[in-house]
Amino acid sequence: MALALLALAAVGTVALGAVTVLGYRLALDPSLIRFHFMAALVATTILVMAHSFIMFFLIATGVELKEIERSLGGGDSLRRRIVAMKQQAFPVMTMALLLVMANFILGGAAHTRAIPYFVHGLMGVATFMVCTVALYREYRVLGDNNRLIAEVAERRRRLEGSGSHLPR
Repeated sequence: MALALLALAAVGTVALGAVTVLGYRLALDPSLIRFHFMAALVATTILVMAHSFIMFFLIATGVELKEIERSLGGGDSLRRRIVAMKQQAFPVMTMALLLVMANFILGGAAHTRAIPYFVHGLMGVATFMVCTVALYREYRVLGDNNRLIAEVAERRRRLEGSGSHLPR
């Protein structure tokens, strides 16, 4: 699941980069505006889904890991590790979500000349950079999350193998 979510975020980030480059080509060929809009809509949708799904996935696995840790009789070290892990990714993921949506909205404002084109263009570059950082952090955090899941599963297997009674 983590790999699929990461792939979705990667596709969205690459699509956003392509849309940004295409946006700068509009000065040379204004007839590309329709394609730019449709590609931006697709990239925005994919990125909002990807970042939101990753957040929910991390929240859900964190809750499940904490419950398993509690049933195994562990302390709160796992909870602290989960919180620290989420703190690495959630702020930049939230910023990426906000920028992606705001940039799409500002694209409409630039098209109707409510704001200068360069504002939308600069925000597009900033959005792509933040999404790239978010993708890297998601890669790291999802890997750490998978290692935590494996660690807790191994601990549970060892305790079950030793004959200890574990609640399910």
